[in-house]
This record gives sequence, structure tokens and C-alpha cells, in this order.
Amino acid sequence: MTTINAMKFSENEGCMICDEQRGWNPDNLKILTADKIKPIIFDHIRDRYGLVACYGNTGTSSWGDEVKFSIKRAIGERYDSELKKRGGETPKDFITIEQIAEMTYDIICGMKHDHIDQTLLSRYGFTAKDFIRGYYEKGGKRYDLKNSDVTAEVDGALIWKGRSGEMTPIFLNAGIVAGWEPKDGFRIFALSLIEFKYEPVQEIFLCDGSGRDMATVVMTEYLNMKSVPERRGQIDRVEGLVTAIDAVNAAVRHDIGCYGYFNIMMFNGKEPVHADKLRTRNGDESKLAMEIVSGMYHGLVDRDLTHRLVEDLLYKDAKPETVEEQLFSNTKDLKKLRRFLRGYKIN
Repeated sequence: MTTINAMKFSENEGCMICDEQRGWNPDNLKILTADKIKPIIFDHIRDRYGLVACYGNTGTSSWGDEVKFSIKRAIGERYDSELKKRGGETPKDFITIEQIAEMTYDIICGMKHDHIDQTLLSRYGFTAKDFIRGYYEKGGKRYDLKNSDVTAEVDGALIWKGRSGEMTPIFLNAGIVAGWEPKDGFRIFALSLIEFKYEPVQEIFLCDGSGRDMATVVMTEYLNMKSVPERRGQIDRVEGLVTAIDAVNAAVRHDIGCYGYFNIMMFNGKEPVHADKLRTRNGDESKLAMEIVSGMYHGLVDRDLTHRLVEDLLYKDAKPETVEEQLFSNTKDLKKLRRFLRGYKIN
């Protein structure tokens, strides 16, 4: 259970945000260790092309970790292959965000087949390919698959019948690829094994995971107030980032599966230094930004102050201690804000 979110501000800027809670073991104990959104481009490739991209996963945490590792490795191998073909000369153009999304979908489909085969082999001794052809071989002998109970079980597993059972950790996974590259700018793609698809996001945001219902409400209410030209790429980046944080806050308030520090990824293709095109905040800055926006939601911090503090904290690298002092010295009700941040119920 989780909330992963992406939002496009303009052709060159956007963000991704997620929480860090996951359910662990059969008792579904919550643990705040999930690294749900990760960069998937090696530094040397980023420095050569200015390409930055991340993948965020919702579903099985170990599956998401495997996907992120596999994507990054596949992109690196593709780059090395291009270098080898050109005798060490770097290609002028390398890869787009759309091609990365397509590659990611191929990877997760391949992983699905591998994990299904592992399950079938451990339980029945044959793979999905064996099942489709109607027999398997072992020790030089052929065994026809004629047991109706077994074939019914395997058939149901392969199509995830009822959307439940032991195949759920495989099929119940979805993801977001988002990033910037010089050709097409900032783009967002949705991928899913639940619906068997990958596709570009036509709106300027995407929310997924168990917290998507509440996060989507916040995003939609914000964008409903924007004109078509604004929605096509004129969203103020601070206003947009505050809205995205507010959306994840809403998921935390209402969804039992969302909690912990936020992982905030900010993309800006206009930055002259390639290393600055993707900036990550997931420590004290992230927690303080979450609290500032939550204070705004509850009427304890005014909107203009919220935007100024979030901009200073996340875009201008102000120290959290300095921003916190400004927050407490400019709040409408200091006592009430302190009590709220300590977990007291307030009217």
C-alpha cells in the first residue's frame, strides 16, 4: 500500500512524490523503509545527455526494487552497446523517456513470466510454456498434463483469475516512469500489470497506489481551477509542488497504508548543470515541507507564507532550521501550531 505521484508543471519541469510505508510479512506490519521512487539513469549517462528519469512502483516492494535495478542496468547496457558499435564514440542521441517506458514495460512483463515460472516449478514441476504445449519432460521422460484439477488451477493462476491468490504479489504491481530529456522535455508514463499496459499520461498528473483516491481528489480540485493554457504547461512550480505535497498529505490522513517521510523528486531541464536537473529531498527538508503544507491545510499557516517557505526550503536550499524559525515566527497561532505538530487534536 502506498501513494506514488507525478505532476508536470511545464515542458521542462515537474515532480514525483511518494511516502515510505510498506506492509511487511503475513501480518502486514508497517515498516518505514520502502524506497518507492528511484533514479534510473547512471551519472555518466546523465552528464553526457542531460537525461534524468525515475521509476516509482506500487505493489510488492521487493518487485519494485527488482524493477528499478533492472531498468537502470538495462539502460547502462544499452549505452555500452551503442559505444561498442561506434568504436567508443558516444552517440549523438541516446534514448527518450518514451523509449525508457517501453523498455520498462518489457522488463516487467519478462519478470512476470519468470516469477510465474518459478511458482509453477516449485509447486507442479513445470513452466507456463510446458502448460501451454500440454506436457513437460523430466529425466528424459515425457509427462502429459491431463489432470483436470491441476490444469484448472494453473489456468486460473496464469490469468490471475479472481484477482486473488498466490499470484497477487506478481500481478498487483503498477508504476510510473517520469523524466526529462532534451528532445521531448518532461514526460510521464503509466505502467501496469493489473491492466497490462504502458501509456503516456495525457493529463498533467498521475496518482497511483492505495492512496490514489484521496491524492487524485486534491490534484483534480486544483487543476479544475486552471485554464487550458495553464494546464498545457504554465503551472507555477511552487504552487504545483505545494499541491502535490498536499495531495500526499491527504493520502496519509485517510489511507492506512501511507505514512512516513516523503521522497520528493524535482525535475528541471533548464538547469545548466546536468547534476541539478533532478534534485531529491527525503530528509529533514521533506518532513518540514510536509508539516508546513499540513499547517496550511488546517488554516494555521497562510498560503503565501507556505509557498515562500516551501520555495526557500526545496528550491533555494535554505536550512531547515532557518525555515522552521520563519514558520513559527509568522504563524497565525503559534501555540496551536506547536500542539498540532505534536499530534494533538485541534478545533
